[in-house]
Amino acid sequence: MTSRRPELRLTKPLTSAIRAGHPWVYDRAATRVSGCVSGDVVAIVNERGPVACGFIDPDSPIRARVLDLDPAAALDDGWVHARARAAAELRATDPLLADCDAVRVLHGENDRTPGLVIDLYAGVAVVVFDGAAAAAFWRPRLPAVLSGIADGGLVMTSAWLRAVRGGGGAGEALVGTPPELVQIDERGARFEVDVRRGQKTGFFLDQRDNRSLVARHAAGARVLNLFGYTGGFSVHAALGGAREVTTVDIAAPAIAAARRNFTASGIDASAHAFAAVDAFDFLAQARADGRRWDLVIVDPPSFAPSERTRGRALGAYASINALAADVCEPGGLLASASCSSHVTEPDFLGALADAARQVGRPMRVRCLLGAASDHPILPAFPEGRYLKFALADLA
Repeated sequence: MTSRRPELRLTKPLTSAIRAGHPWVYDRAATRVSGCVSGDVVAIVNERGPVACGFIDPDSPIRARVLDLDPAAALDDGWVHARARAAAELRATDPLLADCDAVRVLHGENDRTPGLVIDLYAGVAVVVFDGAAAAAFWRPRLPAVLSGIADGGLVMTSAWLRAVRGGGGAGEALVGTPPELVQIDERGARFEVDVRRGQKTGFFLDQRDNRSLVARHAAGARVLNLFGYTGGFSVHAALGGAREVTTVDIAAPAIAAARRNFTASGIDASAHAFAAVDAFDFLAQARADGRRWDLVIVDPPSFAPSERTRGRALGAYASINALAADVCEPGGLLASASCSSHVTEPDFLGALADAARQVGRPMRVRCLLGAASDHPILPAFPEGRYLKFALADLA
C-alpha cells in the first residue's frame, strides 16, 4: 500500500521524535510533495525507508500530521472507529468526569485523531476541524467516528459540525437537529452552551478542574473574574460561598449569558456584579477608585496566536497580571491562565514574575495545573500542553 502513497521525505532527523509520539512534521523539516492536495494521505519516509503515514497540508507550516506509525495502515472505517471508540471509552470510565455531562471526547493529536476535536454537551456532539486539510481527511470518515463514540459508551443524541477553524462557512447538522442552546451540568453548576456560535465549541471544558479549584478557595471572598465569558469561574466561585463575584467581559451577550447561568445554578444574580467592558479598562478604573478583591481570576484569550507574536504576548501577560495583582488584597489570591501553545510553562511563570516585580509585591505560586483529564497530552508533544493555570498568593 505504501508504494501507492506519495512520499513526504524528511530532511531533518525526526524519526525518533515521530516514533516517540510527536504528531507533526513542519515544512522546514520535509520536502514538498508534488501532485497532492490538502488531506491526501502520504507515506512519511527517511533515508532508510517508511516511518509513518499521515495527511498532508501543502500550504501550512505543519506540512503533515501523523496518523499511524504503521506506514501501511489502512486508515479505513475500521481504523477510524477503533480510534474514536478507544477515546470514548476513556471518558466513559473516567471517575473525574462522573459528575458532569459535558466532556471532550476527541482531543485531536492527543487522542491520535490529529486535527479533529469533538466535544459532547449533554448528548449534543460538536465537531471542529483544525484547518482545511483536517476537514478534507476527516469529513468523509465522520460516520465511522461518530459510530465509534457511541460504541465507546457515550450517549449522543445529535451532532453539529462547526465551521472549519481558520476558514469560513456555516455549520451543519450531522445527526438529528441539534438545538442552538444546550444546558449542561458541571459538578452542580449549570451553564447554557451555544453549540453553534459560542467560542471554541461553545464552552471551555478544559478549565473544569481549575474552576473547581477556584470554588474551593472562594468561601467568604470577594471575587473578580476577568475575561469571564459566560461566567464559568464566576458561577463556581459563587457556589463555593463567595461573598460577591464580579464578572467582567467585553462582550455584552456573554455577560447576559453569565447572568442566566447564575440563575440556572440557583444563585441570586442580583447579589453579584456584572460588567460588559474591556478588562484592561476595568482594572485601570478599579485601581483609580481604590477597589480590591480577595481572589482575582485572569483567563484571557490567547495573546500569542503564532510564534511571531510570542514576545508581545509575554508583555501582555505580564501587564494584565500586574494590573490584576494591584487590585488584589494583601494575602489574597491570583488565579491566572494562559491558553497560548506558543507560551511555555517557563514563559508563563516568567510573565507572572515580571508582574510581581511591576507592582513590587512578592508572589508565590501554590499550584500549577493544566487542562482537565478529558484533554490528555502526549509526553513527546509539548505543543499539546497549551493550557497553564497558576494559583498564587500575594503579600
